[in-house]
Amino acid sequence: MVSNIPYIIRVVEPVSEPVSLSEAKLYLRLDESRDEDVLVKQLIVAAREAAEHYLRKSLITQTWKMAFDGYVPSMVDLMRGPVQSITEVKIIDRDGSFTVVDNANYYLSADKQRICFEISILGHMIEITYVAGFGDSSKVPHSIKQGMLMHIAQMYDDRQAVVISSASQSLYNNFRGTSL
Repeated sequence: MVSNIPYIIRVVEPVSEPVSLSEAKLYLRLDESRDEDVLVKQLIVAAREAAEHYLRKSLITQTWKMAFDGYVPSMVDLMRGPVQSITEVKIIDRDGSFTVVDNANYYLSADKQRICFEISILGHMIEITYVAGFGDSSKVPHSIKQGMLMHIAQMYDDRQAVVISSASQSLYNNFRGTSL
């Protein structure tokens, strides 16, 4: 039996973070010295990754690839949205050759969460590549940024692995995606 459970992989990382180094240092009440810049940058990345995992969303623009064995349903939830655009849909044969599906045969749903196919897509493997995220840091909702700052402060103060606090979670919850 052919499975239609996809795997997903990020193929292009975000080029920036939702919270800048200067914003984090201001929140942490650190002076302008560069002594702890490396640590604070690492905490920003860790807080973004934790927020994205909790929210099941991409915060900053990044590219994802979903792959299915055999076929795709006529409508597919694109994980780690919000989806900005669909880059490509490929049907890959067993020998590694591929065919790019004409974009006239699919569209992005109005809520920008699903790809809808006008035709049946069958093959050894099907790959859907898409761009997701709110955009740049100015487009990330302020409550998500505030939750990240609170998480960064918690990790900075404790200097150990720290779960996302209920205060940060409460700021994130209005934006949380559903799981499969």
